Amino acid sequence: MSGACEVLPPQGNAPAPLVSPVTDSSANESSVDTRAEANTISRGKWDRLRFWRKKQTVSDATEVLPMTTDAPKEPAEPPTGIKRKWLQLKEWHENVWPGASIPKVAAIFALGLILWWLVPEGLGHDTWQVFVLFVCTIVAAVAEPLPLAGVCLVSLGVCAVTGVLTTKEMLSGFANSSVWLVMFAFFFSSGFAATGLGKRMCFMVLKYVGSTTLGLGYGICLCELVLSLAIPSCTARAAGVLLPILHPLMKEAFQSDPELGTQGRIGTYIVLVEISADAVAAAFWLTGGAWNAMMVQFMNDVGVNLSWVGWAYSQAPAGLIQLACIPLTVYFLYPPEVKKTPEAPKLATKKLEEMGPMGPRELTMLVVFIGMVLLWILSSIVKNIFPFTSTGVAAMGVGVLLLCGIIDVKKHIITDKGAFNLLLWFSVLLMLASELKNKGFWVWLADLIDLSSLPPYACLLVVCLIFYVTQYVFASITAHVSALYPALLQVALAAGVPPQVACRALALCTWSGHLTPYTSAANPAYFGMGYVTNKQWWVTGIAVLCVNFVLLISVSFGYWWLLGYWKH
Repeated sequence: MSGACEVLPPQGNAPAPLVSPVTDSSANESSVDTRAEANTISRGKWDRLRFWRKKQTVSDATEVLPMTTDAPKEPAEPPTGIKRKWLQLKEWHENVWPGASIPKVAAIFALGLILWWLVPEGLGHDTWQVFVLFVCTIVAAVAEPLPLAGVCLVSLGVCAVTGVLTTKEMLSGFANSSVWLVMFAFFFSSGFAATGLGKRMCFMVLKYVGSTTLGLGYGICLCELVLSLAIPSCTARAAGVLLPILHPLMKEAFQSDPELGTQGRIGTYIVLVEISADAVAAAFWLTGGAWNAMMVQFMNDVGVNLSWVGWAYSQAPAGLIQLACIPLTVYFLYPPEVKKTPEAPKLATKKLEEMGPMGPRELTMLVVFIGMVLLWILSSIVKNIFPFTSTGVAAMGVGVLLLCGIIDVKKHIITDKGAFNLLLWFSVLLMLASELKNKGFWVWLADLIDLSSLPPYACLLVVCLIFYVTQYVFASITAHVSALYPALLQVALAAGVPPQVACRALALCTWSGHLTPYTSAANPAYFGMGYVTNKQWWVTGIAVLCVNFVLLISVSFGYWWLLGYWKH
């Protein structure tokens, strides 16, 4: 080769090479300066090339990922001082503190403290102070700083500290026969679950009337009607007995599942029918709801004495018509996609086959149940032969079940949390309301809310509508009844409404538990399944409210006129 040198490109990050080796020795001697110059040129060339590539890379990156002018965010400084202490206290209250909600207790205490000294004219200090305790108890029952039973026990303690009631007055509610009627009904109803008779009865109904969607709806209503004879809890009937039956029916037999978006096939319809029927069935029988016994006590205070049969024949006819309207009303609002339901009888038949024939325990439970209902009827019709009270008959039924081994003391009596929870709050609320009556508070309030300018019929319409609609602000039917029933009853009586009609009309308005997902303890279990939206629930609640009210002022009022209740 000639003495010309060849420049090699750089490799990676290595320094630029000098020149390639040459074979001509004379060229080596004569071109030392040339090599030096070439090396200088090569280094400068490759340095410029590196700079250009680096600049181009930055330019490309700028085009792909636009640069932002935002400064990098600095990590937020942890709160200090008072704010830090407050957050620590809040976290401690929510996660560590085992007691009542301190903010709620403080607010209720402040309310009571303000009202304590604002005694209105015409009332004694003792009467007003009992009313303040009653108001604070009701507010706490709604706000729930503690469970309702805990709220009522604290109320007893406040009564003792303030001295507004004697010990005998404080504990008078625990000796009330209405309280123990519901207690015995709770104990008796555990026999349905222990023997499986409750589920068998429901499956039998579905087997014979569940071949269509409407028939299935009426079957649910019939189940509620029968179960409410002896189960005084909407939650126990709807969530304890029927929910385990209806949920697999919707999901497995009809593939109606919110997760698949198929809740409209039949699930929405079934849930809306069930919660509406559960609320109406509670007003059907005296033993249909715990608050019914409370209202009977308030009725006794104004001279209206209702036995189990007296309640049934005066309330049940209107309830039957309303139950008949529920499936049709829901069918019109939210028609199910599935109209024929042959799967329901098949599933019911399968479940009955799995249960096998009725055994001796179920037969015994059925006989005792029928006997107890017959005694309730006979003790009201022929008192000379059967001189028993409703509470006494319920106690007999529980005793027979214990003697026959259908229910067990340890398994079903002393461990029945629902029954003893009810004993605590029911007794205290009933005691406070009764003490207000004894001290003349409800009469004073009725005089203050004067509707005597209205005709009796119009006054009763207003009072019933107020009682029905105010359920929207209560999450408990019992709290609603104890707070407003005696007051509105006195308002109606002061306006000239016959006591027999006023007592029964307000009692029927307690079928308002269907209104929202929170107005009955059974509703959250059904709402949580996802078959019904909040809007669908509220729309159905308003529609059923309108139907109920129309039936109340037409069918019920007319029926009571035939029975002679409109006469003073």
